[in-house]
Amino acid sequence: MILRTLSLLRSLQGASHSLKDAQATVQQACDYRWLRDELRHGVIADGDTTLADGTPAMAITLAYPATPARLAGGRWPTAPEEREGCFVEGDHACRAAGAPAYRTLESLSRGLAFGAASVLKDTARLQYLIDQRALRLTWRRPQHLPDALSRRLTTGNASPPGVFLLSLKVPARREEVQLSGAWLDRALDRYRRILPRAPGH
Repeated sequence: MILRTLSLLRSLQGASHSLKDAQATVQQACDYRWLRDELRHGVIADGDTTLADGTPAMAITLAYPATPARLAGGRWPTAPEEREGCFVEGDHACRAAGAPAYRTLESLSRGLAFGAASVLKDTARLQYLIDQRALRLTWRRPQHLPDALSRRLTTGNASPPGVFLLSLKVPARREEVQLSGAWLDRALDRYRRILPRAPGH
């Protein structure tokens, strides 16, 4: 295991990564893997939207009960009205929604399972979403949820006291959307290829 860990780090460091950068890269890849696995639980939002660069996109919403553990992950106001006006973006949104915060060795172990090339690709996919401001987490009272999400989260008369909504914008038309991780990979890779690359990337 130690030799394989060192081999992975050398592969990532060979791509101009320091040790600290390599660890952060693996963590980001793990965050993306969590997101792609969660996509099957999503709901396609009504209406079209755009990414930060103006690319047409569709929004997919994932919902999670706002448990005390999730609320503890951010400085959410106590008053519901104020809380609904706040949001978290980027990879922090994934973490606040419940993506595991891997410790260094756990992250590296996951990286070993995927291999250096896969880690770099998954990291690039998440970085694209971050750059495009395509990930946002908000808190909502159950009565303010869209009907599709309300039906999914409510059992009988029981409902959670609050819900976290993780919005993911994907460059695609509505008829193209498939709620699967494989589709998310394809959609992001297609649009990442048509973007101009920054020097050194």
